[in-house]
Amino acid sequence: MKLKNYFKILILSLITIIYSCENDNDAIELSSENRILSFELSKNSYSKAFNISENSVDGTVDSNIELTGINLNIAISEKASITPSPSSITAITGPFTFTVIAENGDERIYNVSINRELSAENSILDFRINDNNFSTFATINNDNNTITQRLPQTVSLSNLDVSITFSERATITPSIDNLIDFSEPVSLTVTSESGIERTYIVNIAHMDEIFSKTCSEMNAWKWFGGDNRTTAPDIDPYDRNMGTGQTIILDNDLNPSNFSIHLREGFRFDEDDSPYNQDVELKLNIRNSEGNIIADTTTTVFGNFNGGFITFDLANKNLFLESNTVYIFQWYLVNGATLGITAGSSGNTDEESTGFCFNGGYNGQSNLRDNTNLEDINVWGQHPWNFNIVLEGNE
Repeated sequence: MKLKNYFKILILSLITIIYSCENDNDAIELSSENRILSFELSKNSYSKAFNISENSVDGTVDSNIELTGINLNIAISEKASITPSPSSITAITGPFTFTVIAENGDERIYNVSINRELSAENSILDFRINDNNFSTFATINNDNNTITQRLPQTVSLSNLDVSITFSERATITPSIDNLIDFSEPVSLTVTSESGIERTYIVNIAHMDEIFSKTCSEMNAWKWFGGDNRTTAPDIDPYDRNMGTGQTIILDNDLNPSNFSIHLREGFRFDEDDSPYNQDVELKLNIRNSEGNIIADTTTTVFGNFNGGFITFDLANKNLFLESNTVYIFQWYLVNGATLGITAGSSGNTDEESTGFCFNGGYNGQSNLRDNTNLEDINVWGQHPWNFNIVLEGNE
C-alpha cells in the first residue's frame, strides 16, 4: 500500500515538472525598445519637428521664438516610459536630457540641445526728433540706408534730442546717449545679433526753402462775424457769431511764418449797412485732425480796413506742420455776437478741383443764448466751400 502511494506521488511530481517547463517556454519576453520616435516643439501657432539621432535631439527654432512657454510633444517606443515628463518642460535654457526606459528596464539617455537662431535683423525702425514745441519722425530709407529730416531754424542741430528704435537684439554704435550734435552728417552702425552690420548716414538740416501758397480764386462770400438784424427770421439780434475754417494738407513739412484770410469788405452793421470803423480782433485756432488746438494767435484789423487779406503772424509759434497730415485752421471775430458786426468771408464753390486750395472748408456758429462759443470744436462743421487763404513759411 505504501509502495503504491509512493508511485502516485512520483508520477504527480513528474507531471508538475513537465507542466512548469512548458509554461517557462511559453512565457512572453519583455520589450527592450527604448527610443524617441518623434520630437516636436510648439508655441502658440508655431511648431517644429526635430531630427532624432541615436542618442540625441538637436536643432534650432526661428529667431523670433523665445524658448519659454513652450510645449513638447514626444512619441516613444510602445510600452516604454520617459523621464522627466515632457509636459514638465515649459522652457529651455540650455542642454538637458531625457531617459527612455524600456519595458524590460533597459535605459537610453538622449541629450537634447535646442537653441534659438541668432537674429539677422539690423534696421533702424524709428528715428524720433524731440523739441520743446513738437516731436516728429525722420524719414528712413532702408534701400540706401539714409535718414533725413529738415527742421525749423530755431532748432539747434548741435544739441538735438533724438530717440531711436532699432531691431530687437541688435546693437547700435555710437551709443545714442552720446549723439547730440547733428550739425554734420552722422554715421550710425546697427549690428544684428548674428553679427551683420548696417551703417546709416543721418542728414538733418534746417528748413531754408521758401514756401508760399495762395488761394485767391473767389466766387462766393459767407457771413462772418455777428448779426445785429432785428427782422431776420429765427435769429435774435446780437446773439450769434459765425467763423470760417479751412483744411490744410502739405506735401512737405513746413515751419509756417504767416497765415492770411480774406474778407470781402470792412466790418459793418447789416441792419442799416453802416460801417463799424473801429479796430477789431480776430482769433485763429490751429487744430489737429482730432480737433485739438495745437496753436492759436490773434491779429488786429484796423477800423479803416475795407477788404482784402488779413495776416496772422505765426513766426514766434515755432510750429512744425508735418507733410500728408490734416490740420484745420479756424478763425473768427472775437466778441462777434456782442459787437453785432459782420463781413463777407471769401470762398470758392468749386467742388471738383483738388490740391492745396481744395481740401475742405469749415463753418462755425455760436450763440449767446445757448452759452456756446467758437473755441468749442462741437459748434464747427464742414462746409462745401473752400475759403481764400495764404500760407507762408519755410520747408
